[in-house]
Amino acid sequence: MQEVKKRVALLMGSFNPVHCGHLAVARYVLDRDLAEEVWLVVSPQNPFKNPEELAPFEDRLEMVRLALAGIGDPRLKACDAEAALPQPSYTVNTIRYLQGLYPDTQFIILAGSDIADQLPQWREAEKLRRMVRFLIYPRNYGTASPEMAEAPMYEIDSTSVREAIAAGLPVGTGVIPEPVRDYIRDKNLYAMNKTIKQWTEVIEQAPTVANHYFERGRLHYQNNDFGKAMNDFNRALELDPGHTAARQMRNMTQAIFNFRNFDIYNP
Repeated sequence: MQEVKKRVALLMGSFNPVHCGHLAVARYVLDRDLAEEVWLVVSPQNPFKNPEELAPFEDRLEMVRLALAGIGDPRLKACDAEAALPQPSYTVNTIRYLQGLYPDTQFIILAGSDIADQLPQWREAEKLRRMVRFLIYPRNYGTASPEMAEAPMYEIDSTSVREAIAAGLPVGTGVIPEPVRDYIRDKNLYAMNKTIKQWTEVIEQAPTVANHYFERGRLHYQNNDFGKAMNDFNRALELDPGHTAARQMRNMTQAIFNFRNFDIYNP
């Protein structure tokens, strides 16, 4: 009798950051019983990506964990296996490593139709095709696998998310999960460096975005202009009382004020 192996689909990528399109594909696979689990394999360094554009691996892994925790399905898992392998991350090496660790598992690779043309360029591509099955989900172009033909096609990509964040534009929960959005904000990931004048111009264009005041306030703080910094942190908290980083910076600024008052009145 042939051994029945557990089917695990691997959605592999930089997840820089993870977005709702990634999660929709993973859930579609589970809903259609195309796999019993889906692992989001976070790559420390994709050979096709510019390493300078990547957030730290630990941050990208944590964002995936936060996104999956928000869904609450134990069949969806974050996988950090590629952190133990030489860089850059070649899929064939990852599959060899995982098959060695989990010999009772049948691995399936989830890949977007827009990268189908790249498959011949992958390391040991023909050998990889013999090692695992591919499920191709629909993207902007290319042909999806028949099993994935009706999977939702999201007009979302990580590059657009990063560009929106860098420009100071709001990114909705329909694009990235709220815990991921909060993590990006608190860690100041993908933020474009701006001057105080530039942030002031951004605020004039969008005066109700808390993070704009927070970023300008940080620059005031760095310039030792603590009064203006406090005003910006207070305004950020008025707009978003849950802005943890703004609260922390306001407390630090208040501590400086308290110290100065103590120094003046208690020589």
